[in-house]
Amino acid sequence: MMATSSFGGPLRRFFCSSQNPLAVSSLSLSSFGLTLSLALGLACATGQGDSNNMSGLSAGDQTSGTSGSGGSSSGNSGSGSDSNTSNTSNSSETSTNSSDPTTGPTTDATGSTTDDTTEPGCIDGDGDGYGENCSQGPDCDDADFNNYTDEGCANCMDVDLDDIWAGCDQYDENKPGPDCDDNNNNVGLGDEVEICNGLAENCAGEVDPLPPDEMCPSAGDPPNVTSWLCEPPEPGTDGCKVGSCAEQWFDVNALADDGCECQGTDRTKSIDSCGDAMAGKIGSVTEGQTLDNLVVGTIPSTSGADWYWIEFPQGPRPTSGIIKVTFAQNEGSDYRFEVFRACGQDPWAGGLADQFGAGAPPALEWWFRDNVAPNAKYSNNIAWPSKVYVRVFRTQNDNSCSKYQLKVERANN
Repeated sequence: MMATSSFGGPLRRFFCSSQNPLAVSSLSLSSFGLTLSLALGLACATGQGDSNNMSGLSAGDQTSGTSGSGGSSSGNSGSGSDSNTSNTSNSSETSTNSSDPTTGPTTDATGSTTDDTTEPGCIDGDGDGYGENCSQGPDCDDADFNNYTDEGCANCMDVDLDDIWAGCDQYDENKPGPDCDDNNNNVGLGDEVEICNGLAENCAGEVDPLPPDEMCPSAGDPPNVTSWLCEPPEPGTDGCKVGSCAEQWFDVNALADDGCECQGTDRTKSIDSCGDAMAGKIGSVTEGQTLDNLVVGTIPSTSGADWYWIEFPQGPRPTSGIIKVTFAQNEGSDYRFEVFRACGQDPWAGGLADQFGAGAPPALEWWFRDNVAPNAKYSNNIAWPSKVYVRVFRTQNDNSCSKYQLKVERANN
């Protein structure tokens, strides 16, 4: 006996098997020629019904206005199954295919990764294309991308610790290379910056091939240097040396790192040769006058000299005063001077050296005395030094930065 609803239609129930936990129940109600279908669930995943062999969900004939178990109209089978809902889920279409290449690498029982997208069965732990069951070949170290052959695993190293590797099968950002000389940490990939050290920084093996001014200085920016020399005392040792300095600057300690550290005498207050240039004028000294605040000079080399000129206006003789030139400062007693009546003459000529005897030596001081008491027999047979040229020079301690300062005075008789 078939169960019926209160609306007079048949009541049909469907159940999913235990393997398909989703269930569908359908209640077909027919009243006044209208069919009402209420779907209270989803179809079973396999599309199979219960033991009543129900293959689908039927709401009866939706065109005749009546409900029955065997009636059919166009488009509907006598079994009551609907073509739009039957077999909506096919196990062969929804089940996961382990060989589907879109699912990515799988993991075997040992935990190794197999990349099915490129080569099924190839176990390549470091992604270099080599490994177990890989067509490119085995890998001697499957945790190191840079090596896969026995030779690479044995020889890939950075001997000189410059972070450039040699002997590897391949190189990347973790192990850049190859190093053209793995025993020289100044040499790596291609041509590096050349420095003056008796070694080759380029892979061509050229030792200090550039002009010194392009390789020096080795560090920093030492002051007052205008050119460099490259003379390494031995390979691997800095060979940069000062070649020349800016005007009136000198490298007296032969150290490249401080450049030309010694400043010579100011050339706005001295001249480098005998002449009448205004830069060399000390002044015009009258009786009773002393000039003791003159330029402080430095002549670092025994081959150099500073020149000055001084005027002593002539007065009545023999009462024109007493001239005296000496050093106000002479560090290390390194300096001496000579006096000339004119450029191109011998020093002390014209009676200037009478105070020192014949062939007066370089002086620490010079006097010109004209203090003979006036008498009828007096004659000024030695010309008054109205203008003289003074040459100051170093006589010892070559390549030194010691200083001097002159003092000029003209005392009354």
